[in-house]
Amino acid sequence: MIKEVKISKISSKIGNRKNFMKAFMDLHTHSLAAGHAYSTLLENIDAALAVGIRYLGMSEHGPISPGGPHEFFFSNYKVIPREYDREEVSGRVVPVTGGRLHLLCGVEANICDTDGKLDLEERYLQKMDYALASIHPFAFTAGSRKENTLASVRAFQNPYVKILGHPDDGRFPLDYEELVREAKQAHVALEVNNSSLNPRSSRQGGRENIIELLKTCMKYEQPVIMGTDSHMCFAIGKFVETEQLMRELDFPTELVLNYAPENIHKLINITL
Repeated sequence: MIKEVKISKISSKIGNRKNFMKAFMDLHTHSLAAGHAYSTLLENIDAALAVGIRYLGMSEHGPISPGGPHEFFFSNYKVIPREYDREEVSGRVVPVTGGRLHLLCGVEANICDTDGKLDLEERYLQKMDYALASIHPFAFTAGSRKENTLASVRAFQNPYVKILGHPDDGRFPLDYEELVREAKQAHVALEVNNSSLNPRSSRQGGRENIIELLKTCMKYEQPVIMGTDSHMCFAIGKFVETEQLMRELDFPTELVLNYAPENIHKLINITL
């Protein structure tokens, strides 16, 4: 669970930082296993190493997703090495103890109803490093602002859920005051999804909703995590649009979990 972030000063901002711009983690990424992404896991690891990501999260969509992986996929994470680096001579990516990159195996679970039900049972979730929970139109029928917010809150009250994914889609309007207050109480991170800021995103009103979300997070000093939601390796670890927006809003860096590698321990269910 995320420990409450205390801010003594709101003076250290993204726009003022010189050496605090490095993101050490990207926990929202997809591979071929998602059914609608286009890079292999090894290609994702290679791309993450290239941009200096220290913690890469594999968060494939839950099994209810069209073309997504079966439950068995998530139960076999035990075969995947967790530490990687490059061979000194060949430059190839190889698993190696003590490597610069640590791979975390998780899931982007689908929120299915206003009770916050997820599409993976607890027996799978409890064996994962972490879990995001997100609303998608193929799994959740949009309701009122109150109903959508209730579904999100109940989902992240699941003890295995550490992050609420892309709470910015205007097709599923949310009460950000209520959402942020509940997230702070539950010690859950709210995602600022870089993909939602792409003008071609299928989500509606992403920029406007993220602005409202970030302003509300500043009000309550609620931590956020940037996620690329990459569906191809070239996007991994690149938060250009998100960071630009944060600069415009003068968002405090202390609330951005990606910038301090030790924050990884607040987001995962295991001990590294």
